[in-house]
Amino acid sequence: FIDVISPCIAFNNHAGSTKSFDYVREHNDAVNRLDVLVGREPISVDYAPGTVQVVEQHDGSRLALRKLDADYDPHDRLGAMTFLQKHAAKGQIVTGLLYVDPDAEDLHTHLDTVETPLNAMDEQALCPGSAVLDKINASLR
Repeated sequence: FIDVISPCIAFNNHAGSTKSFDYVREHNDAVNRLDVLVGREPISVDYAPGTVQVVEQHDGSRLALRKLDADYDPHDRLGAMTFLQKHAAKGQIVTGLLYVDPDAEDLHTHLDTVETPLNAMDEQALCPGSAVLDKINASLR
């Protein structure tokens, strides 16, 4: 996973905040050197379910891609994690639909978003005032 920390100088720019501009500047560690990427031809592969295909990259490195079996069950969460770890230990990157939660709710339902698109709302609906913002902030503490 990649953890990106972005300073929030609007709400968290104070001493003691781990998201202040000064804190982030003092604790910023480069994890990679950015450079110019030269355009290259796309690399594509087509291989049968249940097989492993070793693919050479432009720099000469090789990736071992393992396509899921045709009868793989994507509804077993623990099985999916076990499958990934088992093949990662072999140096293989698993491709395909690994897991689908059959009981997952719609993201809008989960986040309790409004039905109206934001670009169709007026200023009063988008900016209801500081009292409403204070109430939202208090509920998140």
